[in-house]
Amino acid sequence: MTSTHELRIQTGKVWLDALHASPAQPRGLILCALPHIAQLRDSRDSHAAGFLHEAGFTTLLVSLLTPYEAQHDSDAHYDIALLDQRIAALLEWIAQQPSLQGLPLGVLASDSVLSACIRQFAREPGHVSALVSRAGRPELAGAAPLRSLQVPLMMIVPEAASELTAPSQQAWKLLGGEKLWHTVPGASASLIEPGSLENASRAACAWFLRHMPAAER
Repeated sequence: MTSTHELRIQTGKVWLDALHASPAQPRGLILCALPHIAQLRDSRDSHAAGFLHEAGFTTLLVSLLTPYEAQHDSDAHYDIALLDQRIAALLEWIAQQPSLQGLPLGVLASDSVLSACIRQFAREPGHVSALVSRAGRPELAGAAPLRSLQVPLMMIVPEAASELTAPSQQAWKLLGGEKLWHTVPGASASLIEPGSLENASRAACAWFLRHMPAAER
């Protein structure tokens, strides 16, 4: 049985909305980080996390922008430096939680948050065991972080989202570490087509299982 509760996590001067869900005996923790999620419990990301729970992972679903920022600051969505700072603050918060200590950490990132993760983990690779991009924007990270990244990265790319595919392919060529390109047939960037979210979620789960040995607790 999975227990679920909502949280507010302080990062700097703001509080971020989060949803924590954990099975009784977790094998690892997956941080699911997105720019903004209006309704955490009812989002497609919350439903996608169900696949991770079935595999024994605890999930922490976090909206990296506040509702005010998402509505009133059009630049915040692409402020990679800001998102990078908030990822760092979340990692520090996770490290201070007794219930999460000792759990291997994986990160599932979407959109511009992926670039913030690439920058963060290129500098500090020891925090995370595996990274998954779901319709992410790796090209926003910059060439140097892409070349320096050594965390195993899976790129889940919707087949019908050509606006994402071309820039992602250019960034893909620069990536230096272990990597895997996974295309979801017929899917748009929203992954709302029948079976698309399930396809992406199962692929992500398989990558995390591959790179995150079960915790000894």
